[in-house]
Amino acid sequence: MDNIMNRRGLLRMAGAGALGLAAAPLLSACGGSSGAGSGTGGVSNAGKQLAPWPTYVPFAGPKPDAPGDDTGVQPLYLTYPETLTQSVSDTVGDGSKVTALVVTYGPPPAPVAQNRYWQAINKALNVDLQVTVIPDPEYGQKMTTLMASGSDLPDIIMFTNLALPHSLEFIQARCADLSEFVAGDAVRQYPNLANIPTYAWKGMGRINGKIYGIPLERPMPANSLFVNRTAMDEAGIPKDWTAEQYLDAMKELSGERKWGLGWYKTLFTGLGCITYHAGALGAPNIWAVSGGQFTSTIITPQFEQAIDVMRKLVEAESVHPDSLTVSSTDMQSYFYNGTVASSQDGFGSLSPTTLTKINGRYELDLGRPYSPQATPWQSAGMFGYVTFKKAPADRIRLLLRISDYLSAPFGTKEYELANYGVEGVHFTKEDGGIKTTDLYQSENNNTLPFRYIGAAPSVLYLPGHPETAKATYEWQQATLPKSVPNPGQGLRSATQVSKGAQLNQILGDGIAAIAFGRKPLSAWKDVVAQWKQTGGDQMARELAEEYAANQ
Repeated sequence: MDNIMNRRGLLRMAGAGALGLAAAPLLSACGGSSGAGSGTGGVSNAGKQLAPWPTYVPFAGPKPDAPGDDTGVQPLYLTYPETLTQSVSDTVGDGSKVTALVVTYGPPPAPVAQNRYWQAINKALNVDLQVTVIPDPEYGQKMTTLMASGSDLPDIIMFTNLALPHSLEFIQARCADLSEFVAGDAVRQYPNLANIPTYAWKGMGRINGKIYGIPLERPMPANSLFVNRTAMDEAGIPKDWTAEQYLDAMKELSGERKWGLGWYKTLFTGLGCITYHAGALGAPNIWAVSGGQFTSTIITPQFEQAIDVMRKLVEAESVHPDSLTVSSTDMQSYFYNGTVASSQDGFGSLSPTTLTKINGRYELDLGRPYSPQATPWQSAGMFGYVTFKKAPADRIRLLLRISDYLSAPFGTKEYELANYGVEGVHFTKEDGGIKTTDLYQSENNNTLPFRYIGAAPSVLYLPGHPETAKATYEWQQATLPKSVPNPGQGLRSATQVSKGAQLNQILGDGIAAIAFGRKPLSAWKDVVAQWKQTGGDQMARELAEEYAANQ
């Protein structure tokens, strides 16, 4: 289990009948899903005793070059700390085998016998950590197959923010309730987990009043517009632009087999394709709450204006023509090599790995909102979370210690190992910074994503690229004070659990049809009506009930 999971291997894990959710023991254990508070599935928190959120005990790390703040601006580090703290003093593991299942967005790792990074992590943790990685395009299908099986589970299972039908019911039925270990002051036994900000725990949410996972923290910016600043400067395009200037800029940067903007297929499985534009025009972040009632952003005039902007971009031939079919990996490559001058991606893509792939072709930056009424959308505060299969308390404590080690914050020895590998092998320290070696390009936290078992609260440090780090800090200062959260994040809705993927696809398909000219803008009202009738209105009612219970 030390490489990519293939279809045959997963089906062996799942066992006979794995492809039929109706055959899964999970559903007979949990019952149906007639409503968020119906008591039939128990994933709702309404009317339940709520486990307190883990006590937040921030790490007193190295002094940054510029501070973070409560709006979500990250602390900025232009140089690497000279002195590192050791955050874990006790032995983590007991020498046993630990299995983990995580998603990957990179190439497969080398097997552990040929992987010095993997070997170093196993030695530090004192376990035989066997990691199976699922490529992102296959993640949804293969996780659904796994959840439908009655077979044994990996010790650690990573869930992304992707809406997987019945995932919460599966977690409650077959994963460990962590409340006694991390709720309230109990988390102090795991100092690095206590350093995870409360917003990340809230973004993950409770299930039936209990805490079932460890969030993988991410900063406040949501899906962002990455831009080729060099190309934009050469075209005379300002950082602060209006909607008209934005449209003109994308057209100016298009032609001769180049395009101003590139989308990709999975952005159209929900609202990922429109996040930047809707926030730029002042639309609420997924939901708005007034008087305790939830209203979807899709019915607002600002949201419809955002679809119109997308339509105008396509009409002007400013968008890569394969944007409905190309993978995220391929579109990233088009952005790195300059084929497209901008691309929407998760803020976490702002990384040394991305900058290495750009390889000095241009300066990287982020696009600012193009309206004075902008309400940039905040992220969920976490990329996903890890759960542990049910086990005796001592085994759960072991798994928590592993996640705690891998969640060590910037400025610690544990963070250095987890993120950069072994000094002298994967990196060296030069001129106040980290310089990675050739081996790091194949042995790193992207090809072998231990960051999806435990993640430190992020800081703004881009070794070798201080100007990009400063530009990003300025972008955060200009953008985040106006940003808004999704009030439904972390709340439970039975309809969202059972129909979330279907409802998201209705919206994604509707946006694509209008943006690419297959239907007129006036057809959006029919998309909204279909969404509401399929379950959108029911989801709004369930979220309102859940929201009231969590206040």
